[in-house]
Amino acid sequence: MHRPMPPLRALVAFEASVRHASFKQAADELHITPGAVSQQVQKLELWLGYPLFLRQVRQLQVTDRGMKYFSRIAPALEQISAASEASRKRSSDSVCLSLSQTLAAKWLGPRLGDFVSRYPAIEVHINASNTPVDFQREAVDLAIRHFDGKDPALEAHLIFDDEVRLLCSPSYRDSFELECADQLSGVTLIVASPYPFWDDWLARFTSIDAAARKQITTMHFDQTLLAIDAAKRGQGVVLSNGLLVQEELVRGELVEPFAYRLPLDKSYYLVYPGHPPLSPTACILKNWLLAQASNVNMDGII
Repeated sequence: MHRPMPPLRALVAFEASVRHASFKQAADELHITPGAVSQQVQKLELWLGYPLFLRQVRQLQVTDRGMKYFSRIAPALEQISAASEASRKRSSDSVCLSLSQTLAAKWLGPRLGDFVSRYPAIEVHINASNTPVDFQREAVDLAIRHFDGKDPALEAHLIFDDEVRLLCSPSYRDSFELECADQLSGVTLIVASPYPFWDDWLARFTSIDAAARKQITTMHFDQTLLAIDAAKRGQGVVLSNGLLVQEELVRGELVEPFAYRLPLDKSYYLVYPGHPPLSPTACILKNWLLAQASNVNMDGII
């Protein structure tokens, strides 16, 4: 059954008037006259059956019922605006993928040339951000997220089971003669904010007590990419996973002095909304990503 809808122009005029607390400023934003804004608001008031503003000399004050109504319609109008802008900008032969900056640089970057050579007509947009994407507000088709894979609003395909590994440069290993995990009390721990698992790793695989663990020298980075680079330069030992250090392991720039790996309850998943269906172009990128992921062995090396 079709539900009656208020006039859309009136909703837009009302929303702008509340934000600016002024018909004049709302009119400037909407490129119409203040009188036209006032008329649209009056239409909405008639449709609702109650006043939205208290109109006083040189002052416009929204009523309590008006503010409650605004709080309910403003998110919907913002969502309509974002979806419309995304549809306006995007062409049918383009696709956007969101993933973390480190994953984009260390895993996707070296492989993306293969996709471009296979599908030269597809325009690929990479949204490299450490903030989880909002599919409702952003023009993104697919995303790779590091989480438990449980979200009823998303289709999720496992790409890589995560586990924490300890890594360092060969020279750092040799200079500290690392043969036993308890020797880590005398090294520098490189801490990456996305991998805050040092205490868990040390508690599980060493006999270093909690008080002594707090005394170990640490170096902090807000990005795993920077933490990995510091380890390559021989500045300490870092926690990461095989997915992010494939090239470094192949080239021998990083080694794993101890074969202790800490499993996590989070993994890397390729995700996208269950509705609406993916476009044909997005399906092509999805299938290519899953094929790339299937080539990763247990050590994270292709």
